[in-house]
Order: sequence, then C-alpha cells, then structure tokens
Amino acid sequence: MIKDKTGWNKHRRKRRDVEPQETELVIESLTNAGDGLGRQDNRVVFVPYTIPGDKVRVRITERKKTYALATVIECIEPGPERIAAPCPYFGRCGGCDWQHVPYSMQLAAKEEQLRDTLTRIGLLKDLPIEAIIASPHEYGYRNRIQGEIHSGKFHYKWRRSDQRIAVQHCAIAEEAINDFLRTDLTHTPPGRVEIALIEDRIRVSSVDDRNSTEHGFRQVNTAVSRMLTERLLQTIESSQCSHIIDLYCGRGHWTNQLAQRHPEKRITGVDASDDNIDAARDQARSMNLGNVIFHQSAVEKTLRKLGLQDSVCIVDPPRAGLDGTVTDRLISEPCRHLLYVSCHPATLARDLKRLTEHSYTITTLVPMDMFPQTAHLECLVHLQRRQSGPME
Repeated sequence: MIKDKTGWNKHRRKRRDVEPQETELVIESLTNAGDGLGRQDNRVVFVPYTIPGDKVRVRITERKKTYALATVIECIEPGPERIAAPCPYFGRCGGCDWQHVPYSMQLAAKEEQLRDTLTRIGLLKDLPIEAIIASPHEYGYRNRIQGEIHSGKFHYKWRRSDQRIAVQHCAIAEEAINDFLRTDLTHTPPGRVEIALIEDRIRVSSVDDRNSTEHGFRQVNTAVSRMLTERLLQTIESSQCSHIIDLYCGRGHWTNQLAQRHPEKRITGVDASDDNIDAARDQARSMNLGNVIFHQSAVEKTLRKLGLQDSVCIVDPPRAGLDGTVTDRLISEPCRHLLYVSCHPATLARDLKRLTEHSYTITTLVPMDMFPQTAHLECLVHLQRRQSGPME
C-alpha cells in the first residue's frame, strides 16, 4: 500500500451541498441601513434599492449564518408604492438609499425603525416621542458634499464599493453646489474634497484621514438645522439654569449663539479639536462675547472639572455615541437638564438605557429628518434629572 504523503485523506471532508447563488424574494420591509429585507428559508436577506412589495430575482453576494447580502438581478414585479428615482446616478452612486421610496413612506419607516431600536437595544417603552419633523425640501437640501476630484471631474463612490462614478449634478445638493459641479474642475487640486456652501460662497477644502476639513463639522440640512437649533434654544430658555455646557461643541456654532442670546448666563464649550476651538474662540472675539469660555480637551478628561449639578448640558457626540466615562460622570453628577443630539439611533438607545436606569427621565424625544432620500435620522432628546438623584 502506498502511503498518501500529501495528507489529503486526513483532511478530507464530506462535500456540502452548494447553496444557490440566485433566488427570488418578496421584500417585506425597509431597514435602518437603507436596504430592503426579504427572506430565504430561515435567513434574512438584505437587498439595496428595493421597496416593500417588490418581487425580485437577486444574486447572493455574501452569506452568513443568519443573514445574507444580495443585489438585484431583475425586478420581476415592482411593489405598489415604488416610484421612479429622479436621479440618473441612483442605484450606482452610494449617496442615496431611497429615491425610489415615496417621502411619506420614508418618514413612516424612520419612525418605526426608531421605536424598534429604542425598544430592542434600549429596552425603552412608552416614550414621549413626537411625530417626526419632515424636511421642508426632499431634494436640493445638502449644503455640503464629499467625494473625490479626478481628471477635472467630481466623483462619488459606488455603494459598498471602491469604484467611483463621475457626477455633474447631485439631486440632494443645493443648486449652488450643482452649478459648481458643472464647471471645469481641471484646476481644482485632485483628491478627497468637501464642496460646501458657506455664507453664500462655494468653498472647496481637502478631507483628511479623520474625514474632517478646515471648516469642521456642520449640519448638512440648513432648514432642519435651524428647526433643531430653535428647539434647543427654547428648551434652554425655559430651564432657568445660569450655566450652559456645550460638550462636543465643534466650532462653537451653538455655544456662541447661546452666549449672544443670554449675556446673563455663563457658557462653556468643550471640544477635542485644536482647530475647532481656535475657530470658536475667534468667532467669540469677533462677536465681543464676554460670557463664554472654551476648553480644548477630550470631553471625558474635562467633565469632572466643570460643575454639572446646576447646569444644562448639550451633548452632540459622533456616531459612536457617548464614551462610557462621560456617561458615568453624567450619572454620578447629574446635570439639571441634558439635551442629547444624535445622528445614530442605535448608540442613542444604548446611552439612553444607562442614563434612564439611573439619574434621568426623558421629557421629549423629537426625530428630525435631516437626511431625506437616505435611511439616516437625527434626534433631539430632552432628559431631566430625577428629583431623587442618582440611583445606586
């Protein structure tokens, strides 16, 4: 007998049946990632650019134990509410999820997904959630866009791909940005850029590895941002607190507005970015504000020094939500009012769970559609310190 020196026999396994790579599905719902959801046997299948009621033939691109990802080969029968997308790049460009979904359905899906996320992750029920605030503009609302300049043209990335697509018109961008995209960009430095409408002027700036620019973070939807700011200011005015702390304050947009409107109050802004704090201080000087102070520091390092007990705190963290040490401090030294601005319902639900288990009660939760034609959602939550103080 000849010994098998390859070791093949030792590692042989019984051949598994190969699962089909193509299948037909009926889409049941929309997900908070922007996909349509269908089912194959006991596995959930996520399919972009679909809508409930669509009967589609799909190709499975990735298969996990409990779910799979797929792309549409053919829409066999469109769902009854499917509409034609107005943008010729839709389905290739990764900027929009839902141009084929009526706006009323987008709003209803976001409300439902928010409630589901708060219940599933935050274990929060019977919350005082207000009706979602719609954007006044379904299209043409973005005051800034990010992409790449190559060969004198602006490019977006394809969805879930490194491929790029040149665009001369973005349906969700403000018209001044589209006027710029139609010009010859040959002399614009190539690479990752942000094109922004700032004080009625188009400004092009490089995007660094942290996905930020020299202009810092700004809300992309001017109209909804104004509504958010007004709700924020109204809540602060009714709080009667003499100290307002703006954590993750960025370039001091809210901080300096508050200082200007309330010269009798003490205003504090905190942000980790040198550039942001320099810009915030410059603006405060130009406005002759004497009641505002800025700290350049990570929030978790500065919070214990600020004196939270009789303050209103604003938190507008990145998508990752609050750092655990920040949540701990807000619980152990609860402020009188906490205003949480979030662009990610899952991390919001996680943070609200901890905050409400201990020191706070949710007074209002306002969803705002800052991002029409996408699955993203902005929320403003007003929490108040419980009279009994923190629970151990």
